Amino acid sequence: MSKRIGVLTGGGDTSALNATLKGVALRAEELGYELIGFMQGWAGVLTGGSYCRLSPDLIDSDRGGTVLQSSRTNLRSSNKLGEAIQNLKKLKIDALIPIGGDDTLSVGSALSEHFTTTFVTKTIDNDVGINCPEGSTVDYTQIVNYFCPGFPSAANLVAKYSRDVQTTAYSHNRIIFVEAMGRYAGWLTLSAAYGNADLILIPEMPYDPDKMAEIIEAKYIDQGHLVVAVSEVISDTDGNLITESAELDSFGHARPGGCSEVIAEQMKTRLPNLPSTAFRHQILAYMQRCGSPIQIDRDMAIKAGKLAVSAIQNGQVNHVATIMRTDEGIIPKLLPLEVVLKWGEDGHVIRRSLDARFYDAENFSISPAGVGYFRAIFGDPPKAYTSPSLKILTI
Repeated sequence: MSKRIGVLTGGGDTSALNATLKGVALRAEELGYELIGFMQGWAGVLTGGSYCRLSPDLIDSDRGGTVLQSSRTNLRSSNKLGEAIQNLKKLKIDALIPIGGDDTLSVGSALSEHFTTTFVTKTIDNDVGINCPEGSTVDYTQIVNYFCPGFPSAANLVAKYSRDVQTTAYSHNRIIFVEAMGRYAGWLTLSAAYGNADLILIPEMPYDPDKMAEIIEAKYIDQGHLVVAVSEVISDTDGNLITESAELDSFGHARPGGCSEVIAEQMKTRLPNLPSTAFRHQILAYMQRCGSPIQIDRDMAIKAGKLAVSAIQNGQVNHVATIMRTDEGIIPKLLPLEVVLKWGEDGHVIRRSLDARFYDAENFSISPAGVGYFRAIFGDPPKAYTSPSLKILTI
């Protein structure tokens, strides 16, 4: 008897979700499995939720977002895990493939204790996985989950916008603070280095406004304009968030954002000798996670989706389809869930932070090791544009 498997996409959307779904659907069709897609993430498996039958022809792998839509539904906090399990059994689902980040996988791991489950990672924050062992030498092949599907496309957009806004910064002598997503991890913000951002401020490093003001002033005097990439969540030297929302999502996370505006105003106050009109900020928000995936993101997502279905075929439950870097290149690989995720004593997933070796904290910039990480995804970093040396005369 052929299997009936379910799939859902949880959490924030990415450009590579449909590509992952395409891979799942293609492999399911090859194996003769019936594929059921649950709408709006974990909400779809609850009473009153909705589902549909999925086939490869219904999914465009070059279109961003997810045909199944998504939500931030938390089955554990709502005590509806049992209800979800009963509904899956009622629909005669043999196995489930949740596609998501740390929150989706933490819910899925709880469900997997009672139901056949296998996973595919997804998040633009790139915070699912484990960095390679600490030490002076960085072995990229030891990174567990080299990147999460969705991250390369989002990083490409952050780099693009950081590069594009350079033209306005130059034309109007601006200091523009560009805010990237990444609640607790600076991977996405660091990708602004590929957009030639002058300075990069990540959440893993405490924010010292005096030091920041000093380096901004020196660079502005030297070149007359700046682009500063800032993560959406930044903490001061005492560990306090410089912006904090009282609004929480279903997983208990404060809604982030607004650091770029706060820092721009602080720099304006600390640098009265610079034109007050020079300071601007730009929050990229959803512009980072929308649109079509880039090729490496799409192709790896499709392969990861196929791998998750093969895992079910082979009885490899409670595994995760990850992306790994090898000596032969970047490939998808199936790993046990406990190898991919670290758990805190409170039962929550410990997110992967940006590897400190990839960041030059002294100069607020990417390190050579960081360039080595991104080179496998994007190739060599682009050369910064050099403004022509104009001979300025006065009337």
